[in-house]
Amino acid sequence: MRIALIGMSNIRKTIWSKRLADKYGWTRVDCDEIIEQRLGSELTAQGFVGLKGMAAWMGQPYETRYAETSRKYLARERLVMLGTLDALRTAPPEEAVIIDTTGSVIYTGDDVGDALRRQVRVVCLDSSPEHAAMLFERYIAAPKPVIWGDSFNRRDEETPDEALKRCYPELLETRARRYRQLAHTVIPFEQHMKPDADLLDLISHAE
Repeated sequence: MRIALIGMSNIRKTIWSKRLADKYGWTRVDCDEIIEQRLGSELTAQGFVGLKGMAAWMGQPYETRYAETSRKYLARERLVMLGTLDALRTAPPEEAVIIDTTGSVIYTGDDVGDALRRQVRVVCLDSSPEHAAMLFERYIAAPKPVIWGDSFNRRDEETPDEALKRCYPELLETRARRYRQLAHTVIPFEQHMKPDADLLDLISHAE
């Protein structure tokens, strides 16, 4: 079996991918980690380390540097996804693979999304209104850089914080819709978050 997990931040993609890899010996692809490695020399040259450092390097959407850093980030992510899919094409068909995608995989291009759907079962770990509210509260308390796509549009009269507060819920709604569109299978929030949940069982029953 070959699966790609997609969905919001803090939706347990990494937890589930590690569980499946540990339990069944599947090959696990951690896209966040690979992107960080690909950006490594540029990050360290500017004094940034780790995933948090990568986020700080990218900046916020109202900052001048954001257009360039977000472009560089997405270019790396796109290459990571294309490289992963190329590797799958030449891997033994019996090799089981679990891909832990980033929350921004939906911005890597329609061709990447189409190729992903052709080669693996794309599983969306769905969010909930409560989860979205939690993400919003966390973001407002301590904003962290993210890929915004077209969801950030600051008005002339707004401060940066006001624009972030207005646009972030729209970002979450847009992402939730696009994750569901990309997925073959959508696992409801209340199912995949259960302590005793079995993701493979949920997937098989959803097919």
